[in-house]
Amino acid sequence: MGADVQNDPGSIKTELIQVIRDFSHYLSYQQQIGNLSFGISEKSEDQINNWGNNWETKNRAQDPFFFQGPENADIFILDSETDFFKGESGALLIKILGAMNLTSDSVFICNACDFRSVYNKIKIVSPKVIITLGTKAGQSLLKIKQPLEQFRGKFHECRGIKVMPTFHPSLLLKQPECKRQVWEDMKLVMELVMELAGSKDGS
Repeated sequence: MGADVQNDPGSIKTELIQVIRDFSHYLSYQQQIGNLSFGISEKSEDQINNWGNNWETKNRAQDPFFFQGPENADIFILDSETDFFKGESGALLIKILGAMNLTSDSVFICNACDFRSVYNKIKIVSPKVIITLGTKAGQSLLKIKQPLEQFRGKFHECRGIKVMPTFHPSLLLKQPECKRQVWEDMKLVMELVMELAGSKDGS
């Protein structure tokens, strides 16, 4: 297959259709001559069984890692999404931070697509506390499989740093009744940050 064909989705589609047709004709011929049993190599069987997983892994690896904010921030936010402070959910996040006497420029935030990069940033920033927004961020960072409702609202730990999992602002837009729970979570975060700042000053 030439480079021009490889870069042309239409040509690839045409070739794929032709391959499928040829294979279909081959199977029909084998059926006509009474050959109904086909062997398959172990490698081919493994590829078939893992086809969907391989596609998912490949595409997940291509997701870009986004981050912004100061690398000396006390609060590190891990977002299940990538919009951060954009749109309605972003505006709500800014409002939540404002109620905590914080701004979007005073926290470090990144998305949860590449955990090698996430852990590297946690090491660099060395925050006082990590907030995870949404199910994906919380489950992935803490390696928890339960629904977010079952482990939010209390501190967990990641590499010696306290982690507060909470609902994503996009969920709050759909379920405003959850806002109170998020605010209770954020009050615990503020108390911890003040406590850690006080112990540091005392030492």
